[in-house]
Amino acid sequence: MKWVILVLIFAGGIYYIVNEKKQEEMRKIQAEELKKSEMKNLEAPLPEVTKKEYALSLSRDTVATLRSLTEDTNEKVRISAVELLWQMQDPESPKLIKKMLENETETSVKIKIIELVSRDKTRMSLKLLAEALKNYDKETRVKAAEVLGDYATEEAIKTLNSALNDYDEEVKLKALESVNKIKKQIEKDREEKIKELENPSKNSFKIE
Repeated sequence: MKWVILVLIFAGGIYYIVNEKKQEEMRKIQAEELKKSEMKNLEAPLPEVTKKEYALSLSRDTVATLRSLTEDTNEKVRISAVELLWQMQDPESPKLIKKMLENETETSVKIKIIELVSRDKTRMSLKLLAEALKNYDKETRVKAAEVLGDYATEEAIKTLNSALNDYDEEVKLKALESVNKIKKQIEKDREEKIKELENPSKNSFKIE
């Protein structure tokens, strides 16, 4: 009778070990699948717009006045008007900014517009910066190439292609600096994400 019990215990132990090994292999496979899935999403696409924490509502007449002020003779008025329209997410603001970048004669105004749109890391701001890279004014193109370095995304690198082929050496150099900056940031973010996936226990709280 004892040997029967011993055989059952032995068989149970073998079953437990084999089952535990299978479970461990399944956990490894699931972890690898999760890691692959997370790796695909390492670089999240830029949002279309940045949702504001506040909603600024103005009358149609006021909005119409602000739009007209983007063509005012006073550059401070032009800047203030377009800034307010951009902040309140006026649907006409991208079109107005594009027009201002094309027609504006003051470099200082165009640089301030670039600084304004680059605060929001969105596809729309990226498109407007792409327009700024086509500007006839060298300083405008340099500034646009510079701020694009703060977009840690491959979309920004693609946008900088035109600047890399610019006829002006200063624009080219600034574009190269930005590409290098973006590349380093993407690699850094990727390494940090991989470490998080490989060591999930370090990022979890233990509750006693």
